[in-house]
Amino acid sequence: MSEKIRIGTWQGPIIDNCPERNIQKLVEVLQQTRSLNLDFLCFPEVFICRTSAISDRENSMALDDPRIQSLVSACAQYDTVVLVGLNERFEGKVFNTCLVIYAGGLLGRYHKTVLTAEEAPFSSSDLDMPVFEAKGIRFGVVLCHDTSFVEPALCLRWKGARLLFTPHYNNIPPDGIDTPTGKVTFWQHRRMVLNNQSALATLLKMVVVRSNLVLVEPNHLGAGDCGIWDMDGVPVAQGTPFIEQVVSAEFDREIFTREHWIDRHDVPPALLDQITQAAHHYASGSQSAGA
Repeated sequence: MSEKIRIGTWQGPIIDNCPERNIQKLVEVLQQTRSLNLDFLCFPEVFICRTSAISDRENSMALDDPRIQSLVSACAQYDTVVLVGLNERFEGKVFNTCLVIYAGGLLGRYHKTVLTAEEAPFSSSDLDMPVFEAKGIRFGVVLCHDTSFVEPALCLRWKGARLLFTPHYNNIPPDGIDTPTGKVTFWQHRRMVLNNQSALATLLKMVVVRSNLVLVEPNHLGAGDCGIWDMDGVPVAQGTPFIEQVVSAEFDREIFTREHWIDRHDVPPALLDQITQAAHHYASGSQSAGA
């Protein structure tokens, strides 16, 4: 195996309700980036099945759909681990899913853990937090809103992941979104999301790889803002806002196979017990210091 790991991430437009064209686009990007010898290439959340209506269950796909099977087969001719999102229909439910494809097979999938208020009425979630291994690297995936919380990524880090992919679908009205504490503008949201990636990379000592869509419409904006952050939270590759492109970065393999100088073994197990207890108290609504 090479002593270097080359990672790429894509930002660009996604076509509504047209899985065939989005799959074709993915294969074209693989072909265009062949000369980069990428070990990993990440595409946005719901890339295959983007729909203008998040409640559109008809636009979901089962993994045995011939179009998914053809995508997996097409990826076999590239020595690249591909991560790509879709709305997955499974056992009568719809999941916001990221597929992990490599060597002509499906390594597995991740279901989004923390759903937004908009998603929750129509999508399902679970607490299956898989860690994948390919190219001698252990890695995990969290999706978009998951990165607003440290817990999903932290769980993957405890399980041994040192590389974290964060596919996004940031489709925000220009005047912002309403929150319980007031309006958050597009630019405020963008800044917060990018800071979240850097924070996860810094605190968890993981390389973080973000992808996102590019969208410019009167009532919706997606800036792209794909990026790759090193284990010190420094953005080592960044996409130009609103421009379709792939950005990439190269890392020494050994950083993914050893602990950083900040070692998570230094965290006292008793502190983890306290965190668990405090989390249960918080979830039950009891947030006082003595609870």
